[in-house]
Amino acid sequence: MRRILFLVTSVLMVFSLGATALASTGKKGPDRTIADIVVASGGEFDDNHRDFDILLNAVITADLAETLASPDIDFTVFAPTDLAFVRLATDLGFTGEGEAAAWEFLVGALTTLGDGDPIPVLTSVLLYHVAPERLTMDDLLFDIDTVDTALEGASFDINRRTLVDNDPDVKDPKISFRKSNKRATNGIVHTISRVLIPLDL
Repeated sequence: MRRILFLVTSVLMVFSLGATALASTGKKGPDRTIADIVVASGGEFDDNHRDFDILLNAVITADLAETLASPDIDFTVFAPTDLAFVRLATDLGFTGEGEAAAWEFLVGALTTLGDGDPIPVLTSVLLYHVAPERLTMDDLLFDIDTVDTALEGASFDINRRTLVDNDPDVKDPKISFRKSNKRATNGIVHTISRVLIPLDL
């Protein structure tokens, strides 16, 4: 238990340091990258469950921020909102309140799944939210049935607005029409209502 608490504290400290540095480089306007879209949330836990504070935590902790800022990659990110992460924490047994408490709970759960190290599992989950090509809403609704992801050998099905992941027991996410098709110089972001799960928990 002491080791898990230490790891949770360490992960939160990594986020705190990384978010400050990354937020200072965030851009707005037509030349923004996917990283800029995520950074626009600010990264501090708050009462706005519709933005990407927890996702920003996760991206920095997994050391993927530089990848999302790369101008040389063109990809699609299915971005869970803060509420999506809170819903996942609740599905896993979280009974607290707030984004900070949910994030801390998830780090603990990832630490358990990773046999003491949350980073590999977190990285796999995040890569499962990335498609290595630019997919518009029209592509997702009318042209494809399966999305291949950046997590090696992993994909998920799409049925209209619903993304069908690899855990049949957890409710599947839906794409938000209103908040999706956020275009960046290096890809596109679709907001989703829950976290995609790459394995059967």
